[in-house]
Amino acid sequence: MSTYLLALVVGHFDSVSETSNQIVTTVYTCPGKAEQGRFCLDTAVRCLDLYQDLFKIPYPLTKSDLLAIPDFAAGAMENWGVVTYREAKILVTEQTSETLKRGIARTVCHELAHQWFGNLVTMEYWTQLWLKEGAARFFEFIGIDALFPEWNAWSEFCQSVYTLALGLDSMKSSHPVEVPVTHPDEISEIFDSISYAKGASIIRMVYDLIGKESFFSGVEAYLTKFAYGNAVTEDFWQALDDGSSGKFNIVKFMGPWTKEIGFPIVSLTGAGEWTVERFLASGKEDGHFTDWPIPITAQVEGMTEVQGPWVIQGVSPEQDHSETLKLKIKEWIEAGLWFKLNVGQSGFYRVSYNTKQWEKLAQVMNPDGPLSVTDRLGLISDCFAAGKAGFSPITQSLDLVKGFGTHEQADYAVWQEMSENLQSLASAFRSEPVFGKFQSFLRSIYTGQLSKLGWEPQSPNESARIGTLRATIIRMLCIADDKDVLNTCFEKFKAFESDPETGSIPGDLQQVVFRGALQHDEGYVYHALKSMYENRSTFPEEQRNILSVMGAVKDERLHLEGLEYILFSGKVRLQDVAFPLRALATSSDRGGRATWDFVCRNFDRLRAQIGSGPVWSPCIGLSCRGLTTLKEATEVEAFFADKFLGSAKRRLEQSLEVVRTNAARRVRDRDTLSEYLTST
Repeated sequence: MSTYLLALVVGHFDSVSETSNQIVTTVYTCPGKAEQGRFCLDTAVRCLDLYQDLFKIPYPLTKSDLLAIPDFAAGAMENWGVVTYREAKILVTEQTSETLKRGIARTVCHELAHQWFGNLVTMEYWTQLWLKEGAARFFEFIGIDALFPEWNAWSEFCQSVYTLALGLDSMKSSHPVEVPVTHPDEISEIFDSISYAKGASIIRMVYDLIGKESFFSGVEAYLTKFAYGNAVTEDFWQALDDGSSGKFNIVKFMGPWTKEIGFPIVSLTGAGEWTVERFLASGKEDGHFTDWPIPITAQVEGMTEVQGPWVIQGVSPEQDHSETLKLKIKEWIEAGLWFKLNVGQSGFYRVSYNTKQWEKLAQVMNPDGPLSVTDRLGLISDCFAAGKAGFSPITQSLDLVKGFGTHEQADYAVWQEMSENLQSLASAFRSEPVFGKFQSFLRSIYTGQLSKLGWEPQSPNESARIGTLRATIIRMLCIADDKDVLNTCFEKFKAFESDPETGSIPGDLQQVVFRGALQHDEGYVYHALKSMYENRSTFPEEQRNILSVMGAVKDERLHLEGLEYILFSGKVRLQDVAFPLRALATSSDRGGRATWDFVCRNFDRLRAQIGSGPVWSPCIGLSCRGLTTLKEATEVEAFFADKFLGSAKRRLEQSLEVVRTNAARRVRDRDTLSEYLTST
């Protein structure tokens, strides 16, 4: 057993237990909270049984403990036999939002996957960190898909994991999945979305390419051969290649996906022609690696079966299908058909279409149309990303979604992806003269959907995910400055403040209602929230909601008070600091500047307070994330030039790249966006 997996825990705990297949699973909590562990217990027991069946290798211990800790900045840790969790990652009450409940199930499945990937088979060195973290992230979705089939797990994967990985890996400051580690600080740096989310995404790409049966045959062989030992990336790929009888030469096929930074964008340029280049959020740039083998699938108008796969840039002439694919695309275009590449978003790349093809795809974005939820959210993600980076006009993205206001139904994952991209646009242009017109554009999309959903469940059998969708729509209408919505938020907040029982707010709506109320009457709501946090709130999710909304204040005096309170009062747990700090740094352009100035003045205090722990890196990254100009980015670099940042160095580089990318985006798209919104 690797030494990093040893844990000894001493304390007074309550517990709930269940036995299955002669393994005792127990959830330990602080006294009085054991019943809040029931959901987690049920999930853990069923997931442990599932993994043993899938991997065909028994869990090697007689007990599986899950232990809730009030203060635990890491979130969760897969110690063999006693997995430790932050309380908010394991305990469920009637107040728990659907989003958090799903997150808890995911975390439980993730940590149990580590009992095989990481614990039974350990990576040879930290360079191969992704072998345990990427695999565990992938298998957590295998787990929740089996345990909760009604959750549409793979749509959630694409919206929350796959697109997250694409976002970070589109930056120059990204890193390969496999990155040489030569210093302890570099270990902390790579516990990020590349190791977790990109790692999981490329495993899913192979899973879809070779098929479920071949994949699990390879997984079983890998776990059996390297049990109680160490492995490297090539060992995993070789096992999958053996499981698929060498059909795709997985070792060579996947080598560039783990050893090279970034990913490609396939841009259709004409009848059957395309270009391939590295996709960068900052825009086109020559001189980067582009030779990834890319598996292409297609959904084509009038065809019931998925077309493909074809591999372009294959590892050998026999495994390259570029010419065949060119003929197919030319045939579809000449027939006037719409087609959508990368079906199910299974390949780790983006696609940009020509204008005519985007127009055709916009006509089939309705929820009762031929495209799946995953393919619709994938088109939205690709289109907005291409517009943000200048591969296509940003107005192409707005054309793709402007008709959503007329849709009779709404799928959460699709609307969440659209909303995150529109919110990104709002943040980039909120200080521009065109912003009022953009708010009108938002209202044209979201007002009708809120009218259909209402503020309360329409029936006792309403899907839990509808509540999350409702929160997304209300949040976007708050950004759109919808006065009726803001007023309703304030009324609901006042009722909750008066009596949290009779005025209770569903978990999924709580933060957005608080935020809308703050926007309606900032001074009153800020102080009311602070009082709740200090005197009334005991539920971790509600406490984080309160802190995050307090961080959204725009009044300069309250903003500075909030920074002092969150970072230095001692009343906010260190594990919770990043939630309100993110809001303080990014909720307004003036707030972003004020946050940076505060950190500059108090840098030595901040370093003494936080040191080099797990919160240090996000705090440094967030300190400048809300800045808006190239000049400010240069100012930040000068400030940190003579300061040792340790594990926060990469996070700072990423934040500065975001600042520069957004600054360039404003200059490039300001006039185009204004003309479009004026004419719409």
